[in-house]
Amino acid sequence: MDNVDLTKLTFLIAEDNSFMLSQLRQQLRGIGTGALFEAQDGEEAFALLCAKKPNFVIIDSEMEPVSGLAFVRQARTSKDNPNPQVPIIVLVATPSAAKLTEARDVGATEILTKPVSVKLLTGRIQHILKNQRQFIHEGSFAGPDRRRKLIDGAVKTERRHP
Repeated sequence: MDNVDLTKLTFLIAEDNSFMLSQLRQQLRGIGTGALFEAQDGEEAFALLCAKKPNFVIIDSEMEPVSGLAFVRQARTSKDNPNPQVPIIVLVATPSAAKLTEARDVGATEILTKPVSVKLLTGRIQHILKNQRQFIHEGSFAGPDRRRKLIDGAVKTERRHP
């Protein structure tokens, strides 16, 4: 399957570390994306999300004063967001089971560990575009279906137990 053309897609990057923001900007420009919008925290990111309506969001999980995870929750549930189903890639600097679970549970589309290579970022963007998951809005959860399809096309439905 061919890669999806990224030139018409707009991206919002939210990152409070200027070096990491610069890296992400260079990577996205290098793969030929459309317009880029940048924010320093979750509050600024949400305002840009509503105003600019990007096709993709890449956001750091731990920013101040509004974290990336708080942004994801707001983006998925706020009536002010014109596109609550926008794909959101959450970047995590120090991954742990709890942090990854939290990012998934607030509605992240994908989660990547920093630093992110251009190859991994491109691959994840292409994967999201080609394999869109059903959007779920059930109880306190809003986001892409957390269940992943198996190779044979079946959906894994059994629940995990601690």
